Amino acid sequence: MSKFAIGDRVDKATDEHEGGVVVAVFPTDDGNFRYAVDMEGYGALQFLSEEKLVVHRV
Repeated sequence: MSKFAIGDRVDKATDEHEGGVVVAVFPTDDGNFRYAVDMEGYGALQFLSEEKLVVHRV
């Protein structure tokens, strides 16, 4: 089961200022998940692994 779901607000674990919304979840061949995240202010999707994301901080 994936840690995040479509519609979840997330932040990049390495950068507190970059956040967005999960728009797709993809299972990988090794049993992990990758996420397509619509990053705020970029106008493009970023594909990130689960360990690179954290729950959005308010």
